[in-house]
Amino acid sequence: MKEPKQQYHSSVVQPKLFATETEAQLQTLRKEKVGTPRKVSQPLASSVDIITWVTDGTHSRKNLKLFDDVSQLYELLLARMEFLGLGRDLSLLRRRAAYFEEVNNEKSDHFFLSAVRGKGQIGHSNQYLTHWFYPYKGKYHGQMIKALINFMGVGQDCLILDPFVGSGTTLVECATLGIPSIGIDINPALCVVSQIKVDSLGIAYPELQRELAKVKPLDIFQYFSQKPGVAKKWLLGFNQLNQDANLLLVQAWEQQFPDGFVKELPDTWRNLLFLCYLHALSDHTYLQDTSKAMPFEQFFLRDLKEYLDTLSGTYRVLIDQHIEVCPPKVLFGTALELPVPSESVDGIITSPPYSIALDYIKNDKHLLDYLGIDTSELREQMVGLKGRSEEKIRFYRVDIKKSLQEMHRVLKPGCYAAILLGDVVVGTFRTNFAKEIVAWSKELAFSEAELIRRPILGGYARLRYEYIILLKK
Repeated sequence: MKEPKQQYHSSVVQPKLFATETEAQLQTLRKEKVGTPRKVSQPLASSVDIITWVTDGTHSRKNLKLFDDVSQLYELLLARMEFLGLGRDLSLLRRRAAYFEEVNNEKSDHFFLSAVRGKGQIGHSNQYLTHWFYPYKGKYHGQMIKALINFMGVGQDCLILDPFVGSGTTLVECATLGIPSIGIDINPALCVVSQIKVDSLGIAYPELQRELAKVKPLDIFQYFSQKPGVAKKWLLGFNQLNQDANLLLVQAWEQQFPDGFVKELPDTWRNLLFLCYLHALSDHTYLQDTSKAMPFEQFFLRDLKEYLDTLSGTYRVLIDQHIEVCPPKVLFGTALELPVPSESVDGIITSPPYSIALDYIKNDKHLLDYLGIDTSELREQMVGLKGRSEEKIRFYRVDIKKSLQEMHRVLKPGCYAAILLGDVVVGTFRTNFAKEIVAWSKELAFSEAELIRRPILGGYARLRYEYIILLKK
């Protein structure tokens, strides 16, 4: 009886050994599933150094450093994207990068530029330099825009377009990078605001300071306060599109403002004082029934001091870092019929209005009334304000698609358009035009389309995510 048993045991030796090896593998898998760590094959420093991921392993934190507040995934992705565009030349990376604080142990230009702090600034992402001038409700982050410019690989011989320019964030970033740019908006008041903000970058602060020392700030306030405002309409119609914003400002000063010492100042100086008054008007309008309320003139005096502090810092940092500002062009026009030749633009960065959820005319009524602009006519022209309730979505979809067709027309082949858009709520319906745009991209003849999602943390309740839509022609 023993012999057959041994014979049987002998006959199953190989199967038994195979089964034993399989069981060992299964045991390993079971351990891994419950969290038993596997041995890391690369050094620990490389595993936890985010710079190795951002730079595809070509650099480490020994010679590159991100800003400490760069922590969200979309920010790290933008840092990686701009490195891919600039990383072959570390000197250029230091001059242009948005998310790198240090390159080869030298501070980046953005470190110094974003150190010129403005009202409401968060870290190094927004409100620095003249970005904070005038509290426009639809601003986006300058740091993000700079990274997108870098990813697109545009140089100082290229051209960037923003067909929904708003308050000029794209233009300010292009100006400090020395890149020519064009901004277009259907709202003439925003054309004026954008033009003044970019022009203010070039003000020689010591000369302005000497001139303002001769006058009382309250006299400047009184000059703008005597303007009749709504009683005098600005003679500007929407049949006069494609005008330069500088000409709009000249026209406004001729038609709207009385003679006096402010009117006799150089254009950029008097425009700066004008914008400061509009800023104070906005502050006074929105804070008059709150604990932060104070007399209108006190808002002006405070804002003027802060404007001048910003101009002083801007003037100094541009000189110290040898940054030459490239003046942009601002046009009063429409994104639905761009006054730009076909295939003439090297990159587009823009944020169409979220006006199906945000009424820009209502938010800036004090500004529009002061300038005497016909808001009823403007409402018929603005993307997102046409129609009522759910009908707005249909009109918005048509206009956005038309603007994308125009963007494709003016882009050079191989170039990018970056569009920032949120998933706003209309009634009970949450929109997602970002995905619709990606779906339209092939129909519109774009060769590639990608989305980057940015969460809105503690922000506007009707906006949960903002998307960066990248389209390549």
